[in-house]
Amino acid sequence: MMNFVYDNRRSAAIGIGLIVLGVIWWLNLWWLLLPGALIAGGVAAYIQRRATRTSEAVQAVLWGVGLGVLLLIDFLFPGVLFLAGISILARGRETEIDAQMQRFIGGLRRPRTGAPSPETTRVPITVHPGAAPHPPMDRPATGETTRLRE
Repeated sequence: MMNFVYDNRRSAAIGIGLIVLGVIWWLNLWWLLLPGALIAGGVAAYIQRRATRTSEAVQAVLWGVGLGVLLLIDFLFPGVLFLAGISILARGRETEIDAQMQRFIGGLRRPRTGAPSPETTRVPITVHPGAAPHPPMDRPATGETTRLRE
């Protein structure tokens, strides 16, 4: 069963990658290829290493995403110096940074307050001419139940 799930994830990743490559080709966005690969590689390295070596996982996502963003904004050389400084300052604090990242990701996954829950479905109610009038809503109405055929 585990191999089946792995194959589905792998197939999905390959399919999404081919679609992204097609969009890049179609819209002539070749300049996005290297930064996107660096960001995706940093995220993939983080996911892969997080279970065993948290410090390596945090440094990998920092450098992968950081270099990708620096290439996107064309701020490579001074940005690498900033990135190296952040990397040095993060040494020894990787578990706290990882916990903050997990809280942030968890906050993104939580449903927003005030938004309709996915379980609810609104069904429009229409009243046809000749239908029986509705009883007042101040007391519950009970009556005959009609079962619909399946």
